[in-house]
Amino acid sequence: MLQFKLDSAACRVLGLWLFLPGALVCPFLFWRSFVAGAVFLIGWAVVSLWLCPLWAQSFSAAVTLGEVRVEYGLLFKFRRRVPTRFITGISRMSTPLLHSCGCSLVLLHASGTCLWLLGLSDKTADQLLALLEERL
Repeated sequence: MLQFKLDSAACRVLGLWLFLPGALVCPFLFWRSFVAGAVFLIGWAVVSLWLCPLWAQSFSAAVTLGEVRVEYGLLFKFRRRVPTRFITGISRMSTPLLHSCGCSLVLLHASGTCLWLLGLSDKTADQLLALLEERL
């Protein structure tokens, strides 16, 4: 059984990825009012740079004998179970920012769903890939 959580550096990267599009679009949406743009940008920064990493740190997952279990959520806990026999493919990606943090993105493709595991440390991702590839 393999249990893992998201890396804290990867949670901050996730918040930064969410913040950048809003910061880039803000001047074009609020070009008439500086105050409205500033209020939007402050609100967007709170949501993306504080709440999103906080939510991502609530993520926990485990690979047991026959399934991958994922649990996440701050106020309400959500659980997903994907049986390993339905996993049809595994993809591992890394951006330069994730690579500098020592993290990567793992996609588990299953029939009817795609499970995104963003922010796994490289060591955990290697263990997960080795465990799941021997079962495929």
